[in-house]
Amino acid sequence: MYERTDSEIEAIQELLSPHFGTGFEPDEVANSEQIIIQQVLEYVGSRFTRMKYILGLALDFAIVAQRLSNVDDSAKELREQLTIEELFKRYQVVTERGEQQANTLTLKFAQSTQVGIRRIEESIVQFFHSLNRSKYPSAYVYNTGQWQKFQDLLILCFRLSESGRFQLCQKLIDFGLERLQKNIFVTRESLRVRLFPEIINNYPRSAPDENGGLVFQAIACGYFKADRPHLSFVVDKVRTGSSRQRRFGDIDCYYGLDLEISIEVKDCHISLKNLKQQLGSFQKQVTGNQILGVAFVLSINSEARSLLSDDGIIPFAQDDLIRSVRLWDWQKQDAAVHEMLHYLAHVEQNPSAVARLLAFIGERDPEHNSLTYYQS
Repeated sequence: MYERTDSEIEAIQELLSPHFGTGFEPDEVANSEQIIIQQVLEYVGSRFTRMKYILGLALDFAIVAQRLSNVDDSAKELREQLTIEELFKRYQVVTERGEQQANTLTLKFAQSTQVGIRRIEESIVQFFHSLNRSKYPSAYVYNTGQWQKFQDLLILCFRLSESGRFQLCQKLIDFGLERLQKNIFVTRESLRVRLFPEIINNYPRSAPDENGGLVFQAIACGYFKADRPHLSFVVDKVRTGSSRQRRFGDIDCYYGLDLEISIEVKDCHISLKNLKQQLGSFQKQVTGNQILGVAFVLSINSEARSLLSDDGIIPFAQDDLIRSVRLWDWQKQDAAVHEMLHYLAHVEQNPSAVARLLAFIGERDPEHNSLTYYQS
């Protein structure tokens, strides 16, 4: 017997309650009716491997019969001897829609009520797909257009009582959930921790054994390396003059021989008052050498932002950083985390800074693969 999950139970209720009513309690089904239910299940089971839509048609037929029972009391009872001829005499098949021929099943009762299987099949497609049974065929137009080939299945569903149809629908749904392989590749059971945004927003940027600006420069390296993996970086420890490496900014990004981006990192607020002191030298380098410059700063006011932009420098504050990273997939933001660790371990060569960041990572994501190197 198939064991349903809570989400499956909820989805089944949403599928069936519009037709049977919320909280429907079926009566006990007689043995003669159990035989009909078993015939339907065997009918579907014998064809399911080569035509999965047969499962939906059985559900379509049972639900159409149920909907008609809401206006035809005789359809609520077991009609064990009902024939296909009697069925179509009682419920007229609608063969035309305006000027077009109808290729799907719609039944008309008492000159007023019309019930068709097209929309029912659409809801069944949505039901199975919402539960990650993506192999259920989505071509509901084709599925429902095959109904005439299965009139022997149709009559079985119409012979059942209301309680019998409810039991049949439950068994057919379990049949599908058990035999349609769950597509585990479209969803993830648990949310992966997005560490890079956590580090940007919540990681303390100062510690006794770390130079000021070290963490913010590591964040800058992480961001740009993840965002521009095709570029090669020239970067050194914080508080190391850029002239020693013939750098223009704190981080120079090359594509082969070409300097594509130069980044100056300042973990402080930039205003007109301190703009020259903090970024004046970088401004001269950028404008004098026709470089694409980025001022990677904690924050910046509108006046300073406008002046930098006029000089061809792109101001990039922490708010801009957060908005950008919010669009990243998990792999990309994780690449930024690993680049931060690389910078702290192999550029700064500061083991205590690495250990501190690993401790933070361990608190947020105890399963992260970088923790292989963490010793508390």
